[in-house]
Amino acid sequence: MKVFTLAGLLAIAVATVGCSTSGHFVYVVGPGSNSAFGLQQTPAGTLVALTSVSATTDSEPVSILAHPSGKFVYVANFVGNDVTLFGANGDGTLTVPKDPVTTNPLGPFNVQNGPVALGIASGGQFLYVLNEGSSSISAFSVDSSTGNLSAINGSPFATAAGPVSMAISANGKFVYVANPTLHTVSGFTIASGGGLAAITGSPFTAGSTPSWVAVDSTSKFLYVADTSTNQILGFTIDASSGALAAISGSPFAAGTQPTSLAIDSNSAALIATNRGSNNISVYSINGSGALTQVSGSPFATGTAPVFAALDSNNRFIYVADSGSNDIAAFSIVNGNVTTVSGSPFNIATSPAWIASR
Repeated sequence: MKVFTLAGLLAIAVATVGCSTSGHFVYVVGPGSNSAFGLQQTPAGTLVALTSVSATTDSEPVSILAHPSGKFVYVANFVGNDVTLFGANGDGTLTVPKDPVTTNPLGPFNVQNGPVALGIASGGQFLYVLNEGSSSISAFSVDSSTGNLSAINGSPFATAAGPVSMAISANGKFVYVANPTLHTVSGFTIASGGGLAAITGSPFTAGSTPSWVAVDSTSKFLYVADTSTNQILGFTIDASSGALAAISGSPFAAGTQPTSLAIDSNSAALIATNRGSNNISVYSINGSGALTQVSGSPFATGTAPVFAALDSNNRFIYVADSGSNDIAAFSIVNGNVTTVSGSPFNIATSPAWIASR
């Protein structure tokens, strides 16, 4: 995410509501309070603030990611130039793990300047941090028992100038980075030890201002939000090399200023947040990767939506509305999108990034 969409955003606080809950949680960060907030998702898709609402991060947290195991949560701190590690407890609360030998808290882990995004290989063995300020990717191996991070040999790895978004293919083979000022997407292969090397032909031309990248769960398709042209670009991914080629019919129309993208884990639906038109576009994905907006799309949100996340069962879409200080929630079943009862959920300040487990 671009820095101008993050600066000044504050962490959220959501009022507790009296309803039954489930074992699913969402987490939100906001740079204003140096905190990560946990909320429980009800079976109906509403959000309930946990009794222990927040956990302390370092300075200006801007991105949050749940480990595939569900045991750990990582937060990138833009001003702190580091990553905070939390253990995710069964009740959804977050606590800092301790080294089993020294009993010292684990982390925070230093990265380079201005970390803006996190990515993790599907198996959870490697964590990557995109550093906008230093145009680099910090790479770590992940201890599966403690969540501890260890720098990978050769890290950090250089990227093109001014990277703002990063996506990792589900097969763990490739990393892609959006470079809006250069109008390109860079691609990297992931070695067996987690190191990165440029894909032949990278960087790839990608519209005017590629601001977000997302890879589907089959690792066949890459999508790019082109903010200034109000379009979504689609590419096929070569299974061997990782090279990109335009999908037939690309680009696909979006709302005004598409800012972020989310894809469900079945590669059936893509969601684009349209910051300028205060809505989300929801698309079905066909076998060739082409996008078709579902019936009723676009769907109204609050003001200035900047991030979308699907819950772990692909049943609900949560949208961070940075301008109206709320989270819009939608159910999605067989491509049918409806607003969750009570949505949008009013919050104290502006949300910036959402993770689900």
